[in-house]
Amino acid sequence: MTPQRRAIVEYLEKARNHPTAEEIFSEVNRRFPMTSRATVYNTLKLLAGAELLHEIRKDDTVRYDPNLSPHHHFVCRRCGRIEDIGWELIPPLALGELPGRQLADSFEVTLFGLCLACRKRG
Repeated sequence: MTPQRRAIVEYLEKARNHPTAEEIFSEVNRRFPMTSRATVYNTLKLLAGAELLHEIRKDDTVRYDPNLSPHHHFVCRRCGRIEDIGWELIPPLALGELPGRQLADSFEVTLFGLCLACRKRG
């Protein structure tokens, strides 16, 4: 593992904000100015492919979530902040064969609204 890849992993371990690849690139580049975007994107692709990182897609943006425990997400419609929501807060869905003959074996819920900070701003 290169120092740049280790810096990417360390940043993700501490990240609380579900960062984008560009945010990760900017932060890692502070410590390792020679880190390329390709290194960041390839490392994120490798980690996601190995199921060591979740990708959260919203519109045209991909954010990265290192939290591998089962959980849901809340997305603020105003500022775009993504927060983890405890798995136990959403009642389980009946999984199994769906009407289109797809077989569902897991689920994840994304809730939308206003975060506390945006609510306070009015």
